[in-house]
Amino acid sequence: MGQPFDPGQPYQPGPPSPGRYPQGAYPQGAYPQGGYPQGGYPPGGHPPPPTQPKDRSGMRRWGKGLTFVGLAILVVSVVVGGILAATGAGNIVNDSFVVEPTARHAYDAGDTFTLFTEDGRAPSCNIDGPAEPVRNGSLTAEFDHDGNHVESFASFEVVQGGTYTFECTDRVVVASVDVGGILSLGGGIALAFLGGGLGGLLFLIGVVLWIIAGRKPRTA
Repeated sequence: MGQPFDPGQPYQPGPPSPGRYPQGAYPQGAYPQGGYPQGGYPPGGHPPPPTQPKDRSGMRRWGKGLTFVGLAILVVSVVVGGILAATGAGNIVNDSFVVEPTARHAYDAGDTFTLFTEDGRAPSCNIDGPAEPVRNGSLTAEFDHDGNHVESFASFEVVQGGTYTFECTDRVVVASVDVGGILSLGGGIALAFLGGGLGGLLFLIGVVLWIIAGRKPRTA
């Protein structure tokens, strides 16, 4: 039996009666400690909208484009550069002979020839002919001759046509080198390396972008 009501005392609520609310139910506006009931939302609330995956179609298009463009540049640069280099080297080798230790060769006025050595040292050479050839030291070149790499150490221009005799203290390769052959050889090598490097870089960037764009986005 409860305590009698005394009007002179303030009201003090007593402990809740057992079984006042059904298990799992709470009066409106009242929730258990820690927030909302498990799996529930506040009155009138809605679950958060699902996260939309990022649109990676633009990255995928860039990846495909860079991949194919880079591959095309790589192939064209290597093929065209190789052809130019082989053509330039062929023009040098076609008109060449070896002085070991002597040799004879006929030239026309205005022809040029260059002396090449295998070990980088410049042997002493004596050139006899109708007229002494003019020394031209501005021309430099290198190529492979009979499986050996040779480098130029002297260049001459013929002022009078006729047969010239070469006599050198060491093995020397003599070749007629024109500016077109040198430009073709150097340009072909440069195109193969520079163009091939640029094409390879673009190809790798395109592949990476393509792979990243193809990955599934992470879900929370």
